[in-house]
Amino acid sequence: MKRTSPGGRRKAQVSIEFMILFIFFLGLLSFAIVSVMQSMQDVSASSVGLETQNMLSLLRSKLDTAFLEGDGFSTNFTLPQTIRNLNYSVSISSGFVLIEVNNLTYSSPIIARNISGDPRKGENSLRNAGGYLVIS
Repeated sequence: MKRTSPGGRRKAQVSIEFMILFIFFLGLLSFAIVSVMQSMQDVSASSVGLETQNMLSLLRSKLDTAFLEGDGFSTNFTLPQTIRNLNYSVSISSGFVLIEVNNLTYSSPIIARNISGDPRKGENSLRNAGGYLVIS
């Protein structure tokens, strides 16, 4: 029967301890990577929400101003093609401007109720025709 020397046992013990520490630090690194990825997704979602809210504010402001200025008022506004490289849609329904992006719907109330047309991506023209807002 072959006996191992005390030096051989020590080498084996050091190797096992190294493997345990390596696995522990690998686990910590994996946890850190997952945490950073989650934070990046949260920041991206917040950025999309903020940009969408800014667009809602612009639309609400334009529509409310056109309504309050009265008959004959007209203005133009431009909507971007995407929100943070995401496709979106805009509609007006029951006194609200609605923007749907990334399967979420954002809304903002507006004063005017009589509105013809929906805002579209790109250049839009808005005019008040006797209290009736026309978007083209």
